[in-house]
Amino acid sequence: MKRIILGLALLTACGDNTLGPPIVYTDPSGGALRLVGDPATTSHEIVLDLVVGDQTLTGFSVGFDLPLDVTKVKLAGFTPGAALDPGPAPLAAQAAMPTTGPLASLLVTGQSEKASRPGAADTLLAPGTVLYTITLDLIDGASPGLVFDGTVTGFRLPSGGLRNRAGLTIVEPKNVAIGKLEVMR
Repeated sequence: MKRIILGLALLTACGDNTLGPPIVYTDPSGGALRLVGDPATTSHEIVLDLVVGDQTLTGFSVGFDLPLDVTKVKLAGFTPGAALDPGPAPLAAQAAMPTTGPLASLLVTGQSEKASRPGAADTLLAPGTVLYTITLDLIDGASPGLVFDGTVTGFRLPSGGLRNRAGLTIVEPKNVAIGKLEVMR
């Protein structure tokens, strides 16, 4: 498993003690869709890409609702991918972390081909295609612990996957692989 590590190791005056990174993301294995670390990650934010797994897929819309600890991270950005054309503004793509209502404490993301766009149709998605990118910022003073852990046995997203233009499920929530995000200090 690949690990994206944020932050610099700081040496103390005596040089034999180090502080680890403030936040660590471990990529998942498997999955028709995967949430993986992006090289654009910095010491202050984690950048994650939703990508197509090892098999070619055909779809029209994609997304997920991920339970997470909102006391540790906040949504800092969402960048739609080019594979599923979200069209001109208003884009058919969005991410949010609602604070109230039935979606509170979830990272809610989604993107679709813009249905009103001429030629909008199901799209062939090659393995490794980036569907969209999410940026999460570490909240100042966040306590150590799990933000989310999709690697734990029995983990399942409450909602998510890939659908075709007719609305039929191509990838179910259980086939969206999510890694593990932890605040270390």
